[in-house]
Amino acid sequence: MNLQIIHATFASGEGEEAVELIENLGMEVEDYKLIESDSGDLLIINLLYDKVDIIIDKLKGKFDFTNNVHRSLMIFTPDTIIPRNKEKVDQESYRSARETIINYARDNSEVSLQLIFLALVAAIITSLGLIINNTPVIVGSMIIAPVFGPIAAMAIGIVLGDLKLLGRGFLAEMTVVGIAVSVGAIFGLIIPNVAVNHALKVRMLPTLPDLLIALAAGGAGAYSLIKNVKSQQLVGVVIAAALIPVMATIGIGISLGNLNLIVGATLLLLGNFFALLLAIILVFYYQGLKPQWWYASTAKKLIKRSLIILTVSVIILTLPLSAITYQQMIKEKPEDIVRKVYRQQFSDQLENRLVSIEIKPKSKEILLVLYSSQETSSTYFKFLTNEIKNKLGTDYNVIFEVIPTKIIRPTVSIEQ
Repeated sequence: MNLQIIHATFASGEGEEAVELIENLGMEVEDYKLIESDSGDLLIINLLYDKVDIIIDKLKGKFDFTNNVHRSLMIFTPDTIIPRNKEKVDQESYRSARETIINYARDNSEVSLQLIFLALVAAIITSLGLIINNTPVIVGSMIIAPVFGPIAAMAIGIVLGDLKLLGRGFLAEMTVVGIAVSVGAIFGLIIPNVAVNHALKVRMLPTLPDLLIALAAGGAGAYSLIKNVKSQQLVGVVIAAALIPVMATIGIGISLGNLNLIVGATLLLLGNFFALLLAIILVFYYQGLKPQWWYASTAKKLIKRSLIILTVSVIILTLPLSAITYQQMIKEKPEDIVRKVYRQQFSDQLENRLVSIEIKPKSKEILLVLYSSQETSSTYFKFLTNEIKNKLGTDYNVIFEVIPTKIIRPTVSIEQ
């Protein structure tokens, strides 16, 4: 249950006007309380209905809460609720008030010292985590990174027709992107012997499942926000939707001059960005988040154009992602099987002795190039061949190109 409460203060005597206004909107006497005094009136309203945004709009239209020192408007969500009429509460469809969602968007789309600091710290952590191939460190940076908030602010701006909020969210997101890419490039340059490890390779080769994860994360984040801005599920969404490692990967790719790393990570970044935006907009729209009436026309046009652009962008991005997915999950599967069999047979988990594997699907030929000492028995290669054929099929022809190695133990004489 997501009950929200309004505390509205007025000059003495204005409370009755506010009560008349909300009663005309269908508010029942049990859902509000007016406290009158010579120093001012306090109106407490329990927001249980789909009319939440209408009530707030009408109050703001009738009373100027910004420029009058005797008036104020506060909206908050209590942690614990004991409803008077449980059956009535169960029948209602709850969501956060539009003002609450707008405040969330504004707070998370401001290019402030806090956003810059968090983006900088998260970028440093994720860059180092990527370079040393440390997954827990990378995940930790995702929690810190202020990435989801600006994207959500952009989506909220689109749904509500608020171009200013859309622009703020975009500027904040681009600020985070600039910081993360720059930090990744700097660490890629100053740290010696940076190589494309597993953590970087994963982000260099985005696949269709990555796009689906972004859609699901965006939908979950939007649903959590619209039901309760304080939702604990948002932490999980922030991790699932965090793009800070991808941004840092682009920077590391720039420092290494690795075009594949740059292009792959950029594809992943764009795919996640568009998918998140698309999912958030759709959930907000179908959950009934509506703009104020003076933004209605702008919002209608903006939503239509945005959905077309985002849908087309996602469809276009599925083409290269589909190709990479085929390469990773279907075409390269035999190679993964061969590597697994090799590691088991030679007890070479790091593949230090394996130079390359070449598989020709049409001719059913597998070529393994590896280092091996002259004393290695041919039995090892026969057993390896049989294991590979058992896994892939007996029609495969396994060929070994062996680079012989020799162990030398030089004797060193020590001069007196």
